[in-house]
Amino acid sequence: MTLKASMLAAVLVLAMSPISPALACGDGEAPTSCDDPSPNGLASWMLGRVERALKADKAQALRDFTDGARGFRTADTYVFCVGPDGVMSAHPNPILRGHDVRDLHDRTGNYFIRTMMGSAVPGQISVIRYLFPKPGSTVEEPKTTYYTKAGGQTCGVGVYDADVVAPAAATADARVAQLRKRLDGEIPDSARADWTAFLEALNAQGDEKATAIAQARRDLKAAASALDQAAVK
Repeated sequence: MTLKASMLAAVLVLAMSPISPALACGDGEAPTSCDDPSPNGLASWMLGRVERALKADKAQALRDFTDGARGFRTADTYVFCVGPDGVMSAHPNPILRGHDVRDLHDRTGNYFIRTMMGSAVPGQISVIRYLFPKPGSTVEEPKTTYYTKAGGQTCGVGVYDADVVAPAAATADARVAQLRKRLDGEIPDSARADWTAFLEALNAQGDEKATAIAQARRDLKAAASALDQAAVK
């Protein structure tokens, strides 16, 4: 694809995207799946939104990261940021927030914050592994963090190994499927017909949305192809 076609494709994608608060992959209001469902795909998706949020309003973005608002927290991951002075500017744990964390290390002696601050590059996602307790716990667990530099901040999205092995139902599709399965066994026979009708309507709505997205993608590819051909001529 030529540079001109690539630029148009990017513009068309933005035009088709509704202007709304940043949402994390798997959030109830976000897309039901990511292009890459792996932990790296989730991190890339989230960090892209972190970068845009910081660019739009840094102070508000850091508050949103801390609070897990606007979709910046899922069932098993969250966003954290460290300023150029080493102070934790966003983190769900108030004990860490607002303090210099450059000396933070795990029991193996891994000074992971220093490493991230020294190697983070704008527009590039790097990876680091270390031990860190989950929110609300004091037990260190193996964790992989994907990080980048944006708005002068070093920001990361971590995924605990335990959640990768036995992930929580982080996507909307997974949560709906679990809910359907649980409710299906609890619906009384007298309400079975209404329950079935509701599921059919829900499925139809999902099919319509999927069809619209597929058509938009085909139109985008067709536009990019047309520009490529025009550039060759």
